[in-house]
Amino acid sequence: MKKLILFIFLGCLVVFYACSKDLEPNDKTAESYLEYKDSPGAELHPEYKDLSDSRKTKSDKSEANNGSVSPNAEKTVYLTFDDGPTSATTDILDTLHQFNAKATFFMLEPSMRESPEVVDKIVEQGHAVGLHGVTHDINHFYKSEQSALKEITTAQETLQQITGVRSNLIRTPYGSVPYLTKSYREVLNSNGFKLWDWNVDSRDWSLSSDQYLDTVIGQIEELVNAGVTPIILMHDKQNTAEHLSILLNYLSEHGFQTKKIEENTQPYNFNCYQRCHRISIQE
Repeated sequence: MKKLILFIFLGCLVVFYACSKDLEPNDKTAESYLEYKDSPGAELHPEYKDLSDSRKTKSDKSEANNGSVSPNAEKTVYLTFDDGPTSATTDILDTLHQFNAKATFFMLEPSMRESPEVVDKIVEQGHAVGLHGVTHDINHFYKSEQSALKEITTAQETLQQITGVRSNLIRTPYGSVPYLTKSYREVLNSNGFKLWDWNVDSRDWSLSSDQYLDTVIGQIEELVNAGVTPIILMHDKQNTAEHLSILLNYLSEHGFQTKKIEENTQPYNFNCYQRCHRISIQE
């Protein structure tokens, strides 16, 4: 009887050990998922692509997967400014310099010709420079694939003449949706241009200072909780310049590192999802 009891006891131990092994977390499976989730281009939402730095540590990735990021983990944010340079750009540059922050400026060709010294200052301070076309007019820019290409190449040539920098970074007027159809994208891509949209719209062109700061911070927090790198759209406006320090204070206090867009940074694009269409040309 004692032998039988001992045999049953040993059998139970074997079963319990086997079950406990099955309940251990599969680190390899979890890490593989997180590597996918945090890779450039991984979609967390139909409109958002994760641009998280591929150099994140495993612990950082785990925190992002749980919807939060450690205060000590590096959090990247891209500040982008459109439609400049303007009279407000110098103030924007001074504030960025004060916070040791980097940004990317998508500039209009006529504005670059009018303020070449400001364009030079943007480059000298270590920011990225991109192209925003010439007219900022839907009916001109999107008239055809060649009209879009011509505006971008004209801006590219002017920027290079002023600074010596030949940039392939572009942002099309009003964003790529709905007017930048597949054929337009193919033409721009075949000419080496890197199209950039955004996932945080400051609406600084229509909102008061308090409102645009609130909407930016709210969108940043939502994206960070989803593990997505914020790409903030702002404009070279005086109202934006006057309140930029508040946003930069928030980013600094919450552990964000501002980065400029590099030529080899994986671009973020809106997806057409059958929403893209050609404009109806106005006569």
